[in-house]
Amino acid sequence: MIISLDKLDRKETDKIDLNFSQKIDTISYCENTYKIASPLNLIGKISRTNKGYYLDANVSFEIIDSCARCLDEVKVPIEYAMEGFLVKEDFDEDEFEDYDAFIIDGDEVNLLDIIGQTLIFNLPAQSLCKEDCKGLCQDCGANINRETCPCSQIANDEDDIDPRFAKLKDLFKND
Repeated sequence: MIISLDKLDRKETDKIDLNFSQKIDTISYCENTYKIASPLNLIGKISRTNKGYYLDANVSFEIIDSCARCLDEVKVPIEYAMEGFLVKEDFDEDEFEDYDAFIIDGDEVNLLDIIGQTLIFNLPAQSLCKEDCKGLCQDCGANINRETCPCSQIANDEDDIDPRFAKLKDLFKND
């Protein structure tokens, strides 16, 4: 998804419309690689303003992540807006203090790089395969959603008491 900014540079047009739907396997950013499960859709525009080039686009796709409780693979829908100025590396930070600034090289912009930069801020805090996911057994690691954990049948509160706290159980005995 490389876009040439030549027409904006030569002032042939005031904006470049963006409308992409492309199948991409992965997106990488800061040594993290995210698997993409659906086509990446991007709709928006790059406009020429008095401060430079302004990107205003909406992105949507699905990534494959691990459930935070049971570690099964889960498809997570991602949808967010990207807004900010496209700037050269030697830009004045004070001028763009209130805006996002995406650094570009030359007269081309790679939208996948910008999506990679913005993805980390738009990922959910945790991904779940289902709301009532029971997770893994803390002792044997069995997926409690699929099987009955043998640890739960064996567990006895008396056996699990730390010997340093054994005297405390006497406080709760009824005379």
